[in-house]
Amino acid sequence: TVDVAMDLLLIEPAWREAFASLGLDSCGAAVRHFTQSNVVKPGVLVKPTILPSPSGDATPVFYKQYEFASPSWRFLGRASKARREWDSYTAFAECGVRCAERIAVGEERDGMGRLRRAFLITRAVPGAKTLTEFVQQDCADRSQPGSRSLRNQLFVQLAAMTRRIHERGFYHNDLYWRNILVNRTGNGAPELWWIDCPRGHHSRIRREPRRVKDLACLDRMASLHCTRKERLDFVCAYLGKDRHDAEVVHLAAVVSIYRRRRWSSSEAD
Repeated sequence: TVDVAMDLLLIEPAWREAFASLGLDSCGAAVRHFTQSNVVKPGVLVKPTILPSPSGDATPVFYKQYEFASPSWRFLGRASKARREWDSYTAFAECGVRCAERIAVGEERDGMGRLRRAFLITRAVPGAKTLTEFVQQDCADRSQPGSRSLRNQLFVQLAAMTRRIHERGFYHNDLYWRNILVNRTGNGAPELWWIDCPRGHHSRIRREPRRVKDLACLDRMASLHCTRKERLDFVCAYLGKDRHDAEVVHLAAVVSIYRRRRWSSSEAD
């Protein structure tokens, strides 16, 4: 066995006092605290839990850990998925996209730099549902004006958020409805939040294929829960153009073709 040579622990400034009060001064200490164990099964662990503060308050958080049976060569010289997701949230914030609030990230590597484990802690979004759950439970009935209004608000927000990251040359690469949360503001308006982005990255090359993939990921569930008009209106909002514009027609067709080729033909078009 190769001894651990690097123990990375990054904590957002607002949360450092809370970690210090719990004695969480290393990656290993944080892992033991949040898993309540020295031995964690290989794989991905996602656990809702709480983070106590020195004042006695308890903040709901999500703890996500990647555990390897043996040190992984795959991430040699590369950031772990946890660290990449941490960086993605920075990119989202810079683009004005609401996302999970990051709290801490950690990595343990052996003496050769191979990854043993990594974790990410984010603050839970209060009262949130996935976009799929929200559409099915809160605005499924398109015959009702209230439902139509909610759906329109959701898709206009989502189009604007997606456009902003693409304008900055950032691509989510896993932009599925399950990775988008919805909660309500005080006046009942829906707000979207992005989560779970371990494959996000900036890119100056192959921008069009990356853009189409993000849009097709969104269209995968939209093809099941939205009308053709809603899906075309989404592309219009994304491009900021009228539905009869040639660029709108072309992009909508390219996204639909990509989706059908990539995923099951049983999905509605």
